[in-house]
Amino acid sequence: MAYKVSKVRLAKYTLLAFWFTLRNLFRKPVTVQYPMVKRPIPDRWRGGTFALTTDKETGEENCIGCKLCEKICPSGVIDVEMEKHDGRGWAKSFVLDLQGCLQCELCVQVCPTDAIVMLQGMETPVTRREDFILDKNKLMMNENIFRAAWATGLKLQDLHEPKK
Repeated sequence: MAYKVSKVRLAKYTLLAFWFTLRNLFRKPVTVQYPMVKRPIPDRWRGGTFALTTDKETGEENCIGCKLCEKICPSGVIDVEMEKHDGRGWAKSFVLDLQGCLQCELCVQVCPTDAIVMLQGMETPVTRREDFILDKNKLMMNENIFRAAWATGLKLQDLHEPKK
């Protein structure tokens, strides 16, 4: 049995489609010509990558190897090995796998020394999956590259609404 479409119904939906097209023809475009034009990123937004910080005065790394970030990470993508010398703990190795990271900021907020920071960088172009695994050296290099975009635990807590 062949379906018959009434001419009135066909005309109605054709006019509706035409009206919808005309109505949206003169609106501002929603899309942005990325990467030539970039939208402003909100102050609170973090994502992309991380960095390990160093003390400005002494030049020593801030990470004391307490493993709090490793314990609080819900996806378990942080691996820290600790060593002690000179009466202080140090991170012998620090590995962070961005492939499974939820960008939840818990590791940043729990760090007692503000050693790990989230960066505002949006683009993380890589050609190999191994580049998503950040070891201690890569994290320390990110500190120098993205210093202006730091978000320490205290800074992130100050941005929370309502204030705690």
